[in-house]
Amino acid sequence: MIKKSKIKELINDKVAPILSDELTKHGFKYQKSKQLFSRQDTKGFSHIINISAPYSPLVHDDSTDKLSFVFEVYGEIKIPSYEKWTFDTLGYQTNFYFNTEILRSKIELSFDDFDDDSSYAPTASQQFKRIVTLALTRDSNFHDGLIPLDDFLNIRIPNLVSRISENADILKIYKSSHSPFQHINLLFFGGYVDLANEEFEKYYQFLVQEIENKLKISEAEAHNSIGVLNWLIKNVKKVANLTFVNPFEGSIKVLNSKNEKFEFSKKTQFIEKLRLDISQFEIRAFNINPLCEILIITKNQKLIKINSKGELVFEREIENIPNIWAFGVIEETNDFFMNNYIFTPDNNIIELNLPVQKLKKGQVQYAVNSDFAYWHKNEKYLIVYEGTFLVFSKDGSLESSIDIGEKYRSKILAKREWILIQKGETANIILNFDGKVLGTYEFGKGNTLYEFSPNYEFLISFSYSTKSQFYNLINGDKNTLWAHPTYLKDYKEKIYNGVSHNFGMNIAKFSPDNKYIVGGADHGKYVAWNLPKLERIELMPSDEVIELLEPLITSWSNINERGVEVTKVEKVTLGSQTFLKNRRNDMSQIIFFEDGDIFITELGYGKFVLSWDRNFKNLTYKKIDGRLDFHSKKYLTQNTSKELIIYQQQ
Repeated sequence: MIKKSKIKELINDKVAPILSDELTKHGFKYQKSKQLFSRQDTKGFSHIINISAPYSPLVHDDSTDKLSFVFEVYGEIKIPSYEKWTFDTLGYQTNFYFNTEILRSKIELSFDDFDDDSSYAPTASQQFKRIVTLALTRDSNFHDGLIPLDDFLNIRIPNLVSRISENADILKIYKSSHSPFQHINLLFFGGYVDLANEEFEKYYQFLVQEIENKLKISEAEAHNSIGVLNWLIKNVKKVANLTFVNPFEGSIKVLNSKNEKFEFSKKTQFIEKLRLDISQFEIRAFNINPLCEILIITKNQKLIKINSKGELVFEREIENIPNIWAFGVIEETNDFFMNNYIFTPDNNIIELNLPVQKLKKGQVQYAVNSDFAYWHKNEKYLIVYEGTFLVFSKDGSLESSIDIGEKYRSKILAKREWILIQKGETANIILNFDGKVLGTYEFGKGNTLYEFSPNYEFLISFSYSTKSQFYNLINGDKNTLWAHPTYLKDYKEKIYNGVSHNFGMNIAKFSPDNKYIVGGADHGKYVAWNLPKLERIELMPSDEVIELLEPLITSWSNINERGVEVTKVEKVTLGSQTFLKNRRNDMSQIIFFEDGDIFITELGYGKFVLSWDRNFKNLTYKKIDGRLDFHSKKYLTQNTSKELIIYQQQ
């Protein structure tokens, strides 16, 4: 197969010079790195003619033994000043362009244009993709419609230049948009304010009618359109002298209690405290402080605070927050935090101003995989941001910063005055608050998840690899945790029908008293280890639960027949040990109560919850209809698609 670098070379050295003779007459200049011709007009429009090649650009004529190279060009109009206006006015980056049709032609090549370095031997996968792509392009007559080179240069290229010039006009671009209302902001930029206002009014009425029609079917049908309407309302406030309202504005409502309970043991019981209807919002994240105040972030960029009775405290718009990298409640306080913002109980907001980054033109400053913590000892806010450890005073002033090098998966451990950083995907490194390395702890391939024991004496690394790493941070000892003991004879063959991959542990937590670890691995494996000896225990649900767990259903077919194979959940004995054969129902949450005397495991991402005692006996189970979580050491929550239910321990 021909290398991409060779195709680029052919475009630059063979195609571009031929086009240049004609295009330079019209003021175009060639940009070799971008493979395009461009020119600027007096109105601020960029006229662009791009050159590219189809997937399989070389054509050999067997009858003449001639080799040809197929290329394509298309025109494009860009308005750099409009892109800057959009960023400055609306706060987001747009990549505006207006394209013409694609024109194809070909040039003749010589076999001398190629050498041994022009091609490479494809892998089996690459060869397969090439065969499929060629089959698809043949079916669509991909090489049909090639324009003879003379006509291409003397007729079609001048016509293309004229079409670009004629369409370099804001009104023409707007009227020729593929979808209605696509470029209303462009009208404002161009000074067509009255027309833009008319179009905004039309778009608003169109969306309202569309939502009303969709609501007749279901709320789910209308959800996306309501999101677009919210975007339109925000947009209009920034660019036009108009005010629109959302007649479908959602609200969170208090529902009648169903008096639901979770009875995990005789002592550990939770009763329903508050039931909220959240069906009109897509919840991005939520948290609950010790006062049972709830802070909710929605996917349409709203921040909603509700008190313990379900009454609205405030509702605010938030912008330019694509990622929530830190969200929770500051320990031993009633303050919420989100990224670099703190929300106090009296509803004040403290912003911790992050250092300004040097960014390319038009880019927005966003945080990358950072962490937040509160240092109670010194009453400081701590943030890891873009590989820098930042210390802020209680009033939000930046006091110091230290470069810690790594940007991703960092963790602040304020109680120990540690910072954990990850060196690529090879090791966890613990630093002190001065940036000094205290220890390096290597982990297996892909084991980028980690957990510390509550007393910070142990560290485990886990995720992709079958072997998880266990470190004793006091004496430096290293051990291996096998969630799946695949080293045992016949383990994979008899329990997993020869499956030879995905045996990593995807969730693990230490008990609050540092006495044991609970973990869940791929293929529905539930396991625990006693500390400090690391004795492995297979967590075995009761027979009643095993009967209820979902089987794995797979389809198969061959030339003559097809069928379905059902792999049920069951116990399997190997030697003196009993294991759970379970291809689904992965563990998705672990929560401890009563200092580790009781713990629960959520299965199937909100389908079942099982409770266990510290002897690893399955005490109870319950079918559920949403994800479980535990907040402020007081409140259990169940989050369904329509309801958020808060339970309080009795």
